[in-house]
Amino acid sequence: MVKSNINKFNGWIILDKQQGITSRQAVTKISNFLGVEKIGHGGTLDPLATGVLPIAIGEATKFISFIQNKNKKYSFTIKWGETTDTDDIEGKVLEKSNIRPNKDQINKTLISFIGKIYQKPPIYSAIKIDGKRSYTLARNNVAIEHKPRQIEIFEISLKKIVNNDIAEFEVICGKGTYIRALARDIAQKLNTKGHVIKLRRHFVGNFKEKDTIFIDFFEEIIHSPSILNKIQPIEKVLDDIPALFLTEIEARKLRQGQKFKLSSLKFCNDFIIKYPNYQKFEKIFTIINNKIIAIIEITDGFVKPKRVINFY
Repeated sequence: MVKSNINKFNGWIILDKQQGITSRQAVTKISNFLGVEKIGHGGTLDPLATGVLPIAIGEATKFISFIQNKNKKYSFTIKWGETTDTDDIEGKVLEKSNIRPNKDQINKTLISFIGKIYQKPPIYSAIKIDGKRSYTLARNNVAIEHKPRQIEIFEISLKKIVNNDIAEFEVICGKGTYIRALARDIAQKLNTKGHVIKLRRHFVGNFKEKDTIFIDFFEEIIHSPSILNKIQPIEKVLDDIPALFLTEIEARKLRQGQKFKLSSLKFCNDFIIKYPNYQKFEKIFTIINNKIIAIIEITDGFVKPKRVINFY
């Protein structure tokens, strides 16, 4: 375990998650190693999956919901001819089909998946039903039927037909998209069966593969400098909402829960010029000396703190 005071760090570790470990296991191992209690991840990756897994440390945990709502890019590989109970290679085969789609059929079908569509989540998922995880109920042979949910697919493409049984894809999608379910539905629309045998996430919002650090959790030693030197700032997840600059005195009042007139702030005019339509944003963040102070709302011309950041 790291001996130094890690609690002074607040930000994001962008993990390149390896195959064979759950997102929760990755978080727990980092938490134990660094001695951090306030920690969580921004968007589950299946044990099969690899790639970008944002892990929030300290005050960054207050912004996990922000990263979960970001768009994501995945590459995935479908094996045709079999469906499994988990919709991936780790599950039990349920049905088989001799039908194999060709390139033209696949490309034509993919067009129908672009835009806002409805998707039924896999039964092996982390969705809670009456307080219990769906995958726990499924493992206990409890009958589960999820209702379809609306998701959004921005781009999807066939990258390569490996052979008659296997094809590779890429997708950019919105929040709540299950790639295993997407693969299942593509196969179904092609009048065959299919499941995911490989899955990688390439980005989550502003967090990309170039930001990641790889930790081999199957090795006993984790080298702390490589972790701590790549912590990303909290505000990197707030790229799509306005930033209001404050003075030291204004920041102190905001931290104390006070509200004040927007027009009374020193940098009010700069803010309005840069964000003339700021009223349409539900959330705005305030900064001083390149450090985030709080998430605020501006109502009837008054600035009110909604979530204050407490740096150590």
